[in-house]
This record gives sequence, structure tokens and C-alpha cells, in this order.
Amino acid sequence: MPKAGVNNTSLKQQNRGLVLRLIATGECSSRIGLAQKTGLSKMTVTYIVNEFLEQGILEEREKVQIEGKGRNPVQLCIASGAPKLIGVHVYREKCSVVLCDMQLHILRKTEIPLNEDVAPELLDRIFQAIDATLAEADGERVYGIGIGAIGPVDTKYGEILEPPNFYGLHDLELKRETERRYQLPTYFDVESNCAAIAEKYYGNGSDCEDFIYLDLANGVGAGLVVNGQIYQNTSGMICELGHTSIDWRGIPCSCGNRGCLERYISSNVLEKQLQEAAGETKSFAEFCLQMSEAIQKKEAEGRPFTEQENRIDAIFSEMTEKLACGLVNFCNGLNPQKIIIGHEGFWLPDLYLEQTERLLNSRQIARRYRRIPIVKSAFGSEATVVGCTGALLTTIFHGALI
Repeated sequence: MPKAGVNNTSLKQQNRGLVLRLIATGECSSRIGLAQKTGLSKMTVTYIVNEFLEQGILEEREKVQIEGKGRNPVQLCIASGAPKLIGVHVYREKCSVVLCDMQLHILRKTEIPLNEDVAPELLDRIFQAIDATLAEADGERVYGIGIGAIGPVDTKYGEILEPPNFYGLHDLELKRETERRYQLPTYFDVESNCAAIAEKYYGNGSDCEDFIYLDLANGVGAGLVVNGQIYQNTSGMICELGHTSIDWRGIPCSCGNRGCLERYISSNVLEKQLQEAAGETKSFAEFCLQMSEAIQKKEAEGRPFTEQENRIDAIFSEMTEKLACGLVNFCNGLNPQKIIIGHEGFWLPDLYLEQTERLLNSRQIARRYRRIPIVKSAFGSEATVVGCTGALLTTIFHGALI
């Protein structure tokens, strides 16, 4: 239930944010379209658009001339000089600092390899990268800084708590330290939520209101979109799909539980199994690409798998069983319209995602009435990186900072 009313100023800001979102995400490009989509009067839309034009946030461009169709139509779009977004992605193997425009095109990217030697200097390295990004932006306006981090986190206080296998780093007050240093609005969330926001606005979640973004890498994270919004509650804690137990007598996990999903299907766990089965030192992504090629040849030429490929196939097939088991639990509780898989999970051969989808839909409770598709991220393996501005972007689209 709402706890407070909405005053005229708040309504005006919400309308501004809505108009900007529709243009930035490509849903609308004309004043008439905006009025139809938002339900606002043409006068109100014109007033908001004119403000954005004056502020250099929007610009008008002529579409390509269509012969015999009269004058060129004019479309609204984000101006090249519109304020930019800085994003910081913090993960186990590396951190990234990016400069993006409002359509999540990466304009500049700096990667910081992370290991035991670098970990004690992590904040300094991140700040150096932000300094260089601001310097290269050369006076361009910046809305603020968005941070997407490895979990577990406290989103309320912008703090990385105590992630497993994170070089002993814990209780990092990243939001507060960043905001204090740069005096810019700074927003913080777990990386999988950030990726889910990117998918909702610009990717494969734009056509639905309820979906799960599955972040498969060195760990298993999830961002939940419920009724069109990222799921959050008052605790500041986040969804931990990777710590859903699929075997109460299973492998002990660093979280204190047993049989956690990520102890079986994380990319680093699978990579080790694949290396042992193949007798080769390859990355998880390389094994995925190898099997994608083998599957294509098998389907196109009727060539059977080699002995090595059969061993690799068995590992991926077992992964689909365990992944489907974990997803059934979530789907029975959340009833999503779709599941989007990204990060290193993007590299999985389509065959195994199809197997997972088939298993999930043979077991989820509403199977007689609806099917839940599993699709790959629209951003490839980069959803968590481009999405690290997600919390900042959401604030802008809700009408703040503009």
C-alpha cells in the first residue's frame, strides 16, 4: 500500500523520466507516438521534449527520404552531447570501468585484472580508472556513477559483504567511498540485478514484466524482475539462486549449506571437469565453442561425436539436469514469463539450453498451461558490464537527475 501521496513536482519528474526512457530505448521517436504511449496530452509532451532539446539531452534528426512520400519525417533521439554514465563492475577475476551513453553503448572501457596481489589496492585501482575515464570524457556532462558488484551485497548501504573466494576482501563500502571522492550521484546494486535492468530496458526482457536473469560464471547469480521492477525488499539483501540447495546431503558450500547449485554448475567447476575429461587446458568458453561446432557437424553431416566429445557432452548434459532442478524451485515460486541466461552462460551451446528448457517445462507446476522459454542475453557475455550503470539508469528513468 502507498505510504505517501504524489505531489505535482514528483508527477512532473516521473513524466520526464518516462518520456526520456521511451526515446532512449527506441520505443518512441515522435511527439505523437509519445503522447499515444504515455497518455499525456500533446501539449505536455511538447513541453517536456522542448525542455530536453534546450538542455542538449535530445536532438531532432531527419529520417532517410522516402521517394514520393513528401517531406522527411523528423525523429527524436538522444543527443550526442547528452550526459554520459560511468559504470563500475566488480567481479572476482577482473573489474571494469566503462563510460556509456544513455543507450548503453560503451564509449570507453578499462579492465583491471584482479588477483591476490592486486586485491589490497582494489579501491585505488578503481579510482585510477575512473579518474582516467573522467579525463578522457574531456568536460562532457556525466549523470553519475553506477556500481554493479559481486554478491553478497547490502544494496541499502552500497556495501560488498563477504563474497566467497574474493581474496579475503569484505565489508567494502564502495558506494560511500566513491561518492565521497567524486561528489557525483552514485548508485549501487549486485551485478545480476544490473544485468537484469539492462535486459529490461534494452534487451531480451523488454517484452515481458516478469523474468529471471541468470548470471552463470564463477558462481551463479540471479536478477529478478517482478511486475516490471527489480525485486528488492527492506533487508538490502539480494536473491541468491546459486545458494539454492539441490541436494541436502551434497557438497559442502562456503556459505555453510550443502548441495548449493553453484557448487555443481559454476563455469569454473565445469571448466575443471571439462579439462579432466578432455585432457586439455581450455577455458569454459572454448569448450562451449568446441561443442557448438561439433553439434553443428553432427546435425549437418551426420558425423557422430568423438570419444572426447562424448565425455564433454555428458558433462554438459548433467549440468542441464542440475540447472533445471534449481530453476524449477524458483519458477514454481515466482512464475516468470522468461529466463535469460548471460555472462559466461551465454557461451553454452544452444542444444544444452534447449535441454534445460525441456526439463524445466516438464517439471514446473504450471506446465499444462504455459511454457517458460530460456533465451540468451541480448548483450552476449557483457550484460553485467554494460548493465553496471543499471541502478543509475533506473533513477534517471524514474525522473531524478534530469
